[in-house]
Amino acid sequence: MAFCDLSAPKAEFDHIPIIDLATLRSPLLKERQQLAKEIHKACTQVGFFYIKNHGISEELTTGLHNAAQQFFSLPADRKREVYIGKSKKYRGFIPLNSEQPTGTDLSAPDPTSPGAFSEAFDIGYELAADPLRSPDDVLPADTFGLYGDNQWPSDDVVPGFRETYMRYFAEALTLCRAMIRIFALALELPEDFFDPMVNYPGATSRMLHYPPQEAVGEARIGLGEHTDYECFTLLLQDKVPALQVLNARGEWILAPPIPGTLVVNIADCLSIWTNKTFKSTIHRVTNLTGQERYTIPFFFGVDYDTTVSVLPSCISPDRPACKPSFKAGEWVHHQLATAYPGYEETVAER
Repeated sequence: MAFCDLSAPKAEFDHIPIIDLATLRSPLLKERQQLAKEIHKACTQVGFFYIKNHGISEELTTGLHNAAQQFFSLPADRKREVYIGKSKKYRGFIPLNSEQPTGTDLSAPDPTSPGAFSEAFDIGYELAADPLRSPDDVLPADTFGLYGDNQWPSDDVVPGFRETYMRYFAEALTLCRAMIRIFALALELPEDFFDPMVNYPGATSRMLHYPPQEAVGEARIGLGEHTDYECFTLLLQDKVPALQVLNARGEWILAPPIPGTLVVNIADCLSIWTNKTFKSTIHRVTNLTGQERYTIPFFFGVDYDTTVSVLPSCISPDRPACKPSFKAGEWVHHQLATAYPGYEETVAER
């Protein structure tokens, strides 16, 4: 029986909590359950939290930030060699002002938006980046056009880029598989409830570069207000503060970088599973520091063929299911098509 507080409070937070993951893999169920209680509180009251003692080394995160800086400092024609329009799976380089907002529950996407004031490099799930897979494994049927190979800059252009990013992807994937078990405990579900749904998870990651802009005049939003698509997100920030999270009072709360931590936020699929008891909180990026900003989000979702359906114990006569059942891949594909309008036509022209 899942635990859903059908009278869950609005997200009237004024700060984002820090949660210690030291007991994430404790052999003692009571310690894991205590961690799950902390996470449940953060998920229902904020939808965002920092994690420390997450197990991903500073050496690796520093190396990944260096790789991002090297890639985005390349000449435009070199970055265009891995342009997203050359991919069939929404993977590769996205130039400045290309990404469109996907909207939120409170507002539809703005068709007049100039696009995100950022450039990105996107990758997705690869068997070679999954520690649970062997060379003999094959990907599931690609029903939603989301599985497949990534594009990579050549090693002579950015030495060690692919190796570093794949290593981080593998470690983030392992961390997320452990965390989704704690989310199950937080919902008073069997701890292995989600395990059959993350064999070939809908996991993607991106490097983002936000150019500097001065805090004068009319500032450009780096990435407009939105919610994430999948189950939850791990965000690796650099030292430049720009992430803002919207509370129930309509106030934007800064989520500044904290050394040694990652930011976690609940995304749409997990929120819908809980009938929005877990908050998929609206957030945005506004870089007013006058400095360049680099971040690496890792979006963790279930296998694309998984049916996402509101848990029965999260439904009541006064609170019906917030959304009919749907396939995870269908939802993610729809959101990607909204974010990158014209992308599929570009691929079809090749």
